[in-house]
Amino acid sequence: MQRLDAALEEARASARDRYVEPVLTELAPLVRMLWPEAELQFDADTLLPSGLVRAGTEEDFGVLSGGTQEQIALLVRLAFARILAKAGSPAPLILDDAIVYTDDDRIEKMFDAISRQANDLQIIVFSCRQKAFRGLGGQTLSIAPASEATQ
Repeated sequence: MQRLDAALEEARASARDRYVEPVLTELAPLVRMLWPEAELQFDADTLLPSGLVRAGTEEDFGVLSGGTQEQIALLVRLAFARILAKAGSPAPLILDDAIVYTDDDRIEKMFDAISRQANDLQIIVFSCRQKAFRGLGGQTLSIAPASEATQ
């Protein structure tokens, strides 16, 4: 039983590493765009972000600010979108007011990360902050009454 348990744990760890490694590879440069020399940590059991190491200080994900948590969540989604595209299964990334808690300085860095990924991905952004997102470019959609749309 001990040998079986050890073999199962080894197989689980190997599968986890094969799953997490490509995510970390795509994610690392995006994280460094926001926090140079930072490292995102993942929980070994849940495979969810568990903390952020910045300037040698480990911060639990739960104590990070709402803005930092939403930025990490967006970066993870960007990394997964890139992985899907590389695997031949591209999927659009839809962001619905995804960075509402981001301060002005960091939002520029987030836009850099989004722009970097947008070269190869379709990214759809819904936001009530039109002015803030204007610099990203892309197509701006508007809704018109049906009578105007048919003309």
